[in-house]
Amino acid sequence: MLNSSNGARGLIPFLIGFINNVIVFILAATVLVFIWGIFRLVFSGKDSKEREAAKGYILWGIIALAVMVSVWGLVNLLISFFGFGATGSMVPQFPNPVLF
Repeated sequence: MLNSSNGARGLIPFLIGFINNVIVFILAATVLVFIWGIFRLVFSGKDSKEREAAKGYILWGIIALAVMVSVWGLVNLLISFFGFGATGSMVPQFPNPVLF
């Protein structure tokens, strides 16, 4: 959470956390589009237009996942090459839920 008492020092961790949450959201949305395409393909029956639309969802879901994983790998390669950040690989994770 952004704390005004930290000034600019609080802005950077806030932005990093925000960007990480956006990336997790985009990844989850991409997986849902892929799964939606599979469901549409399975339940389309013999309707050729519906099957083609479902294949489009599946294709774009696979392309988006491949691009996201490739960019994630490239970023980790550059981080390790230039020595930024932690020594281990950065694996995207879901944020911990706050219940109370």
